[in-house]
Formats: sequence, structure tokens, C-alpha cells
Amino acid sequence: MKFRNFWLILILSVSLWDTIQSQHRYYFYTGKLYGSESLINPGSLLVNAGFDILQSVPHSRKLSTIKFGIGVRNVYNNLSDPFTQIDKFGWKKFIGQEVFPLSLKIEEAQWFPNYTLHFIGGGMDARMMYEWYTVHNLPSPTLLAGLTIAAYHVVNEAVENDMFVGPNVDPIADIYIFNLGGALLFTSDAVAEFFSTTLHMTAWPGQPAWNPEFNTLENHGHYYVMKYQLPFAPTTSLFYHFGDNGLIGLSFLQPNNESVTLAVGATQRQLRTVDITNGARTVTVDLGWMAGIFYDRENSLLASIMASNRINEKLRLNLYPGVIDLWGFSPGLFAALGNRNQFMAGFSLQYSPVGLAYRNKL
Repeated sequence: MKFRNFWLILILSVSLWDTIQSQHRYYFYTGKLYGSESLINPGSLLVNAGFDILQSVPHSRKLSTIKFGIGVRNVYNNLSDPFTQIDKFGWKKFIGQEVFPLSLKIEEAQWFPNYTLHFIGGGMDARMMYEWYTVHNLPSPTLLAGLTIAAYHVVNEAVENDMFVGPNVDPIADIYIFNLGGALLFTSDAVAEFFSTTLHMTAWPGQPAWNPEFNTLENHGHYYVMKYQLPFAPTTSLFYHFGDNGLIGLSFLQPNNESVTLAVGATQRQLRTVDITNGARTVTVDLGWMAGIFYDRENSLLASIMASNRINEKLRLNLYPGVIDLWGFSPGLFAALGNRNQFMAGFSLQYSPVGLAYRNKL
């Protein structure tokens, strides 16, 4: 059996959102004009989430090195004939590594990002985009949200595929099971309210910027956070920050409805292939350490500083719109240090998908 029409993914994504057309309560996007929420828009989501993998080695931030055509074709070939590709990979391995948490070995735990990023994170993104189009009074928010989510998932899978040609079950699990399943899950008001009010889940996107000298994408990344208020300490919450990292910490609420958070954990340093069977590959990650300090207002990130032993970067500072006022104008600013004395800095603007960045060397 073959799925001849690749755009079946898009049709299914849009149809899932038909069930929430009449809903007008906003859980994940409320139109804040400061902090990270001020940078949330369809273009920003496409850049941050679609190219998120470029933060990790062996992928390069240099846009001209992306083999996008090869990636799209290989993703299409796998999605259009999923059962043949799974046969080559092995059904037992597919179910145990991609679908159900049957192994805790990092080489076999591809299911973990599937649940956290594609199912929960991707589902929240779908609801958030529907709310964004609705808040901005654009026509057909259901259709536009479906198109946006489908586009970023396809870009994400194609960029991650890179130059590989052959059976790849990762996009099969990601798109057909977890992305579509997450979108369906978050059509439920009860689910959206739980994640929004009990776990205070939201997106803290990067401030992506283009460096024209080296044609690189800088300071991008799509991250999610959750805060669970401790019942015995009303101003303290257990904090979880996840994307290509996983940081756990404590968030301390201040009298002005702003919060300071300290968190530590692991981050993705690089991708590596651990197995190729019948031409089908298994990819895992090597982990390193990361620590961060975050400052937010009403769950919209205002500033962060993150240190790590990543291969590409060791220190990154972000100041979001609403922190610095320049004659009534408040851009986002950022700077970073790499492991080979690279320095990067730049700015972002509200509602713009990308800003501009300077880099002293690759």
C-alpha cells in the first residue's frame, strides 16, 4: 500500500482543525507586545522550528550547504510508501524505538523527542497558530494554521534529512503518528486548558537572524517551557525547558508578576548514525551539559543567558523586545560566543521572521 499523495498530510492537518473553528478562548497566544510572545508569528515559527536542527553538528548554519532538494525528495519517498520503509527498518525496531518507550538507551530512545516535541510541542504549536490567525482577524484561520504547521513540519524533516538518501522511518513516525496526533489532541479545550493553566506551557522561540556575510542563520531555535506551581510554595514553580535540550529548575514569581528561573540539564551536541540496516539508518544524539537563567513577565520571556559545552556555542544572551526602549522603539538584541572564539551579535524586530546578525568568523 502506498500513500500516493504527499499532500494527504496537509489535508489531514487542516481537517483536524475544523473541529475548533468556533472556539474563541486563547490559551497559548494572547497578543502580548513584549517578550518572546511578541515574536511569535507564522514566519518565525517556520524559521525557528523548521531549521532548528542547524544548531547541532554535523549540520551547518550556512544556508547554502543545506541540501533541501535532496531532503524533500527523500522525505516524500518515505512518506509516500511508509510500510515498505518500515519493513526494511524492521517493525519491531520501529515500534520499540520510534513509537513506544520500550528502551531507555539513548541509541534506541527516538521515541522521547517524538512525544515531547512532535506530539505535545507540535500539538501546542497547531493550537497556537490557530489562535494567532484568529487574534489577528485573518480569514480562514483553520486553513492558514493547517498550512503553516504542515509547512514547518515538512521543512523540519527535509533539513534534518540533509544528504541522506534511502529508507528513513523518522519522518514517518513524526508526521503520521505524533504531529497529526498532537494536533488532534490539542483541539480539545480540556487538554489546552490543562497545559495552559496547570502546566503554564508556552513557546519561547529564539530570535533568528540572517548573517549576510557568511549566509548563516543565527540565534534560532524553537523551545517550550512548562511551570508547575508547587502546592507548598505558591510563588515557586517546578520548571521544564525543552527543545533540542532538556533543562529542569525552579521558577520564582516576583510581586510584579515577573519570574526569575534557574535551570540545568542536558543539551544536544551532535547527531550521529549508529546503525544502517537494509539501507535504513538509525540516528541518535550525543549529549552535553547546559545551564540557564531566565527572566519572564506573565510567561513571556524577556531575557535569558545560557551556558553549555555545545560544539558550536558556549554562551548565549538574549534580550527580547520590551526590555530596552530606544526612543519608543524596542528591538530584541542578542550575542553569543562560540568555542573557537567566534562572536555573534544581532537584533530582531516584532512580527519579523528574521533579523540581522554579525559574525566575526565561521
